[in-house]
Amino acid sequence: MRKLVDLKSPVSVRVALKSVPETNWYWETTAPTVKEKVDADNYFAYSREHAKFLRSVATFREFPVSEVPEVAFVGRSNVGKSSLLNALIGRSVKDLLARTSHKPGCTTTMNLYGVGGNQSNGGVRLEKGDGHRKFDKIVGNGGLLLVDLPGYGEGSMMEWGTEVMKYFQKRKQLKRVFVLIDAKAGLKDKDLALLATLRLRNVPHQVILSKLDRIYVPTPAPGSIIRHITPHKPSVVLQPKGSISELNIAMGDIRDKIQPSAGYGAIGELLSFSSEVEVDGRNLGLAAVRYAVLTAAEIMGLWDGQVKKVLSSYIN
Repeated sequence: MRKLVDLKSPVSVRVALKSVPETNWYWETTAPTVKEKVDADNYFAYSREHAKFLRSVATFREFPVSEVPEVAFVGRSNVGKSSLLNALIGRSVKDLLARTSHKPGCTTTMNLYGVGGNQSNGGVRLEKGDGHRKFDKIVGNGGLLLVDLPGYGEGSMMEWGTEVMKYFQKRKQLKRVFVLIDAKAGLKDKDLALLATLRLRNVPHQVILSKLDRIYVPTPAPGSIIRHITPHKPSVVLQPKGSISELNIAMGDIRDKIQPSAGYGAIGELLSFSSEVEVDGRNLGLAAVRYAVLTAAEIMGLWDGQVKKVLSSYIN
């Protein structure tokens, strides 16, 4: 049986997740259990060595035919989208996947990344067509496609909206759009405009608060350690910041704006995440985001037999 790469034991994973304070709000859905979060973490742990960059496209018509469910990530320029994708995959993805940039608007194309699937068959992959009767096609039973969309706002290309909106409206494989909002900056005019468009066009979408550590760092449970992590620098122990009640108030204000009375509002849960804060070695909020991604792609509990067999010895 294949061993998962660098995967902590189920007991240590469950203990670590139980020590993480709840920084998400579920009012129309059910919060994932610790076991469900472990399942989601295991899926990405199994998949991370086989994650693939498949293609960059500038227009909707360049998207390959696909039989794989997709989830997309979008947000203002420099909102932390690339950092979230890096953490989601669970590996250093500077060359393979999303490149974190200090220059707003770095991503100017729609970038497609394959994750998971039956690795004995090559996982999620792009099968080349012949240019005539056979078209390029994305395949990979049990996997999903992550679509990294260009950031919007100052510094991004002006034609952003046209092709991305075509993708939102016409891509049948798209299961959910995850909209990242800076936890401290809150909702800006362009965020509200995007959310209104998604709502009125009935595009399933969900909000994730990024850069949570700017407003809230939880008090660690007894025996837990919360650290600030920065690339190429030693991690340092963090002091608590803010309060859970202040976070709840901020989330309440956002909820009122993402679920107005008219149209198809955002999914009734608010997630939060920090790429720079770890609780006992785990990114704050990451497990819940992973669970939401797999739920959106309708993968939770529906892996193919091989993957499920590999995971079962770790999660049962």
